[in-house]
Amino acid sequence: MSFQIYFRDEINKRERMKVCVSSSEEELRNTTVEELKRKLIPEDQLDDAELLYKDETLKKNRTLGFYGIKHEDEIIAVRRGSSLCLCKRRYPEDEGDEQSLPLYEEVKEIIPRTRSMDNMLLDMQQPQ
Repeated sequence: MSFQIYFRDEINKRERMKVCVSSSEEELRNTTVEELKRKLIPEDQLDDAELLYKDETLKKNRTLGFYGIKHEDEIIAVRRGSSLCLCKRRYPEDEGDEQSLPLYEEVKEIIPRTRSMDNMLLDMQQPQ
């Protein structure tokens, strides 16, 4: 049995595709993000690309097993710094690592939840 993932390339706007990663579950778990990235992304775009799984940017030295990636999960490739790459830090050892910091360059304003809720409540209280 081959172990596959779904891959969506937002950099080159390619169709979602199924990619064979390994021939065993153990091999899938032990595949590094760097190995997967080299398999999926053209060499001239490797430095500008980030791989995302769920809402996390994958670090190249981690394994797919570290992130809990399984057969038929979806990985997305985005350009580093894109609005899709609003990643979060999840692990204490990632502190100070620039690649794990949130990238908000394209977001003009972040409205705190409490402010947006206050505005919504005010709008609801206005007579119509």
